[in-house]
Amino acid sequence: MTVTMPAMVRQQEAGWIALLDVAERVPNGWSLVGGQLVHLHCVERGESPPRPTTDLDTVLDVRAYPAMLRRFTAVLVDLGFHSDGQSSQGHQHRWKRGDGAQFDVLIPRHLGEVAANRRGVTGATTIAAPGSQQALDRTETVEVGVAGRLGAVRRPNLIGALVGKAATTQILIDPARERHQIDFATLASLLQIADLRGAEFSKLDRQYLGNMIFRVTDAKVDETVTGATRGIRMLRRALEPRG
Repeated sequence: MTVTMPAMVRQQEAGWIALLDVAERVPNGWSLVGGQLVHLHCVERGESPPRPTTDLDTVLDVRAYPAMLRRFTAVLVDLGFHSDGQSSQGHQHRWKRGDGAQFDVLIPRHLGEVAANRRGVTGATTIAAPGSQQALDRTETVEVGVAGRLGAVRRPNLIGALVGKAATTQILIDPARERHQIDFATLASLLQIADLRGAEFSKLDRQYLGNMIFRVTDAKVDETVTGATRGIRMLRRALEPRG
């Protein structure tokens, strides 16, 4: 099945077409995360995403592909992207192009010092994000159509997307906390029984999901997204210990 993306603003469409270009050259070893992942899951299920976003977030599987950061950023440079600058920690995670396309390139946390110090094409490291490995471990490939262009996009399934989004609770100072909660509620609203059939949750998955469910329901964010309360109820049941 082809997922046909709806009309998008210029910067967002440019980013998606760039993602298809990257996917042709790097078919494995990465996954789409962040707001555009929420957008994609909504479109796959015939729903409209609740918030606009133009940048694309990708996480790289540097555990399975140690040279992936260098390879992925080299492809971005070849496609006309440049680093948007370097942080005081030496990270270059944001890549931009003149047509407005923008990528945030991330790696998983807790893979050890060697993985954390992998270098991109410019010799810089990048940000390690919580929950990224869980998203990578649940990644699938889907065919996506953007403005008449077809390509393969790697993205975590809905459970992987929920766990990845829930892991943002580990960010101590998070200016995007409210946005992450809305995204989680949106993903939860898409849940169906089939998504949970056979799903397995590690101890860390349960911790992330439990923390985010508490935050979302405590702030009543789920009440602002149609279907989110139902989805969170289903997720809670799935997380209950089985005797």
